Amino acid sequence: MRAEATGWLIALRDTTGSTWDDACCRADLSPEEERRAERFLRAAAAVTYVRGRSAVRRVLGHVLGEPPSQVRIAAAPHGGPILPDHPDRRVSWSTTAGVLLVAVSRNARIGVDVEVLRPVGSPAEVLGTFYPDVDTLGEFRESETFFSAWTLLEAAVKATGRGLARGARQVRLHRPPDTNRCALAEIRDADEMAWSGRTDRFPVPGSSAEVMTAFVTSGTCVPLWLHTWRMPTVAGSPAGDVAQPGPGVVS
Repeated sequence: MRAEATGWLIALRDTTGSTWDDACCRADLSPEEERRAERFLRAAAAVTYVRGRSAVRRVLGHVLGEPPSQVRIAAAPHGGPILPDHPDRRVSWSTTAGVLLVAVSRNARIGVDVEVLRPVGSPAEVLGTFYPDVDTLGEFRESETFFSAWTLLEAAVKATGRGLARGARQVRLHRPPDTNRCALAEIRDADEMAWSGRTDRFPVPGSSAEVMTAFVTSGTCVPLWLHTWRMPTVAGSPAGDVAQPGPGVVS
């Protein structure tokens, strides 16, 4: 069966384009997620967590055709999320400063990451902590250079299940000529699979911030639909804007 992936980029604090009903969001959570929400010391952090986990569950419920609260999410041995009742599906998500990126794939391993673009002190040194070939990427004069590399690394090690400390050394990035953004070249020793990666940059609704997103999937030219800034509808096709397609991406 054909491999494919769908992602949603969601602003968890945006009240202009979305109306959040936090009581309904809590009703989507599992008992363990509910207990974790109660352990937050800051109310704002608890709200962000509840909205994020509810959004993940609503995306999964939309894709799988199940009530969000009934979707079973478990932890794999490496710590990443798995869907025990749907072995042909993979899920990955990431949050940063009130922004959630979640993706579900069919017949392909997937990892995602999202980061707010911001100044980073000594970016080459920070990246070099995990990525020994940092010198091959040139100078880090723009935050886009660092965050495209960083999000691809994070997404890649989520997709392989190896973690940053070990998995990042198996990832090879490159920087195309005359560009500020890094790209995925390959993942070495990853079950001899072919891998593809994609990064995008988006302004955050109701904010002056921008985010960098990264998707890494097993296989080449895996179709990816990326829906921005709205939750999926309860039934039918997802609502929201669709990102401009890149190589191997179908919209």
